[in-house]
Amino acid sequence: MRRVFSLLALLVLPIFAAAQEPPAPQEVPRTAPKRRLKIGLALEGGGALGLAHIGVLQWFEEQHVPVDYIAGTSMGGLVGGFYAAGVSPADMKNLIERLDWDAILRDRTPYQDLSFLRKQDQRAYPNSLVLGLRKGLYLPAGLNAGHQIGLLIDREMLPYFGLSSFDALPVPFRCVATDLVSAKQFVFKNGSLAEALRATMSIPGAFTPVHDGQRVYVDGGLVNNLPTDVVRQMGADIVIAVHLETQPTDANEIQSLLTVLEQSVRAVISESEVRGLANADAVVSVPLGHFLMRDFTKNGPIMQSGYEAAKAKSKLLAAFALDDNGWNEYLHERDSRKQTSTAVPQFIDVQGTSAPAQEDIRRYLKNFLGKPLNADSLDPALTQLTGSGRYDTLNYRIVERGGKQGLLIIVKEKDFAPPTLQPAFEVDGSEAGDIEFTLGTRLTLMDVAGFRSEWRTDFLFGNTYGVASELYRPFRAESKWFVAPHASASDTTFQIYAENDPLADYRFYRTSIGTDLGYGFSRFSEVRVGYEVGTLSTKLRLGTLEIPAVDGRTGAARMRYLMDHTDDPVIPRRGFRVESNFRWFDTSPGATSAFPVLDTKVDFFQPVSRVASFFLSSEGGSTFGSRNTGVPQFFLGGAPRLSAYGVNELFGNQYYLFRGGYLHEIVSLPPFVGKKVYAIGSYEAGKMYGALNESKFPNDFAAGVLAETALGPFFVGGSVGDSGHHKWFFQLGRVF
Repeated sequence: MRRVFSLLALLVLPIFAAAQEPPAPQEVPRTAPKRRLKIGLALEGGGALGLAHIGVLQWFEEQHVPVDYIAGTSMGGLVGGFYAAGVSPADMKNLIERLDWDAILRDRTPYQDLSFLRKQDQRAYPNSLVLGLRKGLYLPAGLNAGHQIGLLIDREMLPYFGLSSFDALPVPFRCVATDLVSAKQFVFKNGSLAEALRATMSIPGAFTPVHDGQRVYVDGGLVNNLPTDVVRQMGADIVIAVHLETQPTDANEIQSLLTVLEQSVRAVISESEVRGLANADAVVSVPLGHFLMRDFTKNGPIMQSGYEAAKAKSKLLAAFALDDNGWNEYLHERDSRKQTSTAVPQFIDVQGTSAPAQEDIRRYLKNFLGKPLNADSLDPALTQLTGSGRYDTLNYRIVERGGKQGLLIIVKEKDFAPPTLQPAFEVDGSEAGDIEFTLGTRLTLMDVAGFRSEWRTDFLFGNTYGVASELYRPFRAESKWFVAPHASASDTTFQIYAENDPLADYRFYRTSIGTDLGYGFSRFSEVRVGYEVGTLSTKLRLGTLEIPAVDGRTGAARMRYLMDHTDDPVIPRRGFRVESNFRWFDTSPGATSAFPVLDTKVDFFQPVSRVASFFLSSEGGSTFGSRNTGVPQFFLGGAPRLSAYGVNELFGNQYYLFRGGYLHEIVSLPPFVGKKVYAIGSYEAGKMYGALNESKFPNDFAAGVLAETALGPFFVGGSVGDSGHHKWFFQLGRVF
């Protein structure tokens, strides 16, 4: 404020001085018009709170307050960079309101964009835990790789690919990041505008840092959260700071991991904010005490708070407003530097990955050559490339070579993987008196037998002890044909209940080895045919003999078809899934002759509102009249296959099962805890032919609460069925 009054005094004093001078001669020499004072705006960082800057800028535009220089940190840098590039506050507001913040903050490749193998991984291990082994047991550098926010920045900043300096933008711009190597601030003033914006908002731990040679950039708020000094160094005569005002934190509120981290960040950046405020000529303070740094879904009220805060300072800010002529001149000069041209790539360059991977990416993106670049098509294509599990992010720029424009794809491979470990926890409380627990993990190694080959091995401990391994190898890098040799061995506890009463406790011992020949139609479906041999042994440990005890060799030709068009591996809300398996057993212990086995399952999910979906599931299996198969081929009973019945209560060689239900979203979990919590209700009806202890029409109703957590889906509820069947149960693991 002191600087504002000083500047006004400098303008007023000459007027009083002129009034005391003697009359001027009749001929007065012409003088140059006074230079307009240049106004610089400094925007503070603050996560979601930084969206208030959009409201402040909107008020500035409406009141004709020019912004000649702009600098920001973190979200302030992001908003400032978009404004400097010519994106109006109204367009920014529309963009913010349309964004899927849940997808951006989780930054996981959408399930439908995953490769077929990655879909299988998430179905088998339904949680978000992935550990890297490239440098030992290793976690990623951030919870969010920044792929989605990076694509957003790339798309908006694409026209400025040939920028020599950020001074050439419609509004000269700077943003601040922290270089972890030097532990000092770094002010971006040239180079890649998109990379600068991605660097300034890389909150440590939340977003993966940006690497540039020997520099590693994270959020600039650690060193200079309100860069008024940077704006003044750019040449601003008047520096206006936009301060995001938060209320003091109550000690009782610092309980969760998120609140501890949030308050820790605030403590680090508070000192730099004091310095920034002291260096400002005017301050617009936005009261945001009732919002949190992670409240991106409350963007509307936050932006409106910024607008109202600027309006409250209207008497002070009016001194900087321009008249209509001055404002039109300012807009003309600013808009003359705005770039809107669309590039037409003639070649594709890829950097950041191996030569085979570069060729694979160029081949995948070849349809983008020779036509105006369409970001609405390119962004999903790059996201699908992350679905292979190899890459954290893929960004893009326009480059020039030999007078031609080209598309540069910048790949950031996962620095912690492959190899990867995917742990899983499965707890089955279908029987309250006998809770089963299995701990498993999948080890995945890539390119062990050529590019795109994978070697996946599962290890299981608990209710099942076992190991299963498969080598997936395409004929060629670009081929859809593949060969997959595999082997497995397992020791499983297998129990049979009648309602809630245990009847038998078996151990099933299995081994197998075989090879499949397959064809991957797309990332949604594949078919396999093959042959496997092995052994099967069943031993009764406790109870009565319900199924035959057998021991001997198995041999079977098999065919399997899988199609998955659902939108989630754990709790789908939309789409359908088909799985069909056919086996021809030429030998099996206890069987008197060869026999066929076919089973098929179809799931369908349809949303009926933003928060609710219906689902239908049907499955069935048959041995086509073959009865002497040794061990029965099909079992029903226990969640979610006739939930009110005892585990494996019904068994035989032919069955069908129908399940229909309703999902309704109750609440969203924090991004790093899980996704959604649902109320779920379902009806199940089925039939096991040849079973001796079944009712005429087995059916039940089940209801409960289903939560999609970081450890996997958790269900707790109960079921009531026919002929006296009823139970309470819970599950951690697969529910569909």
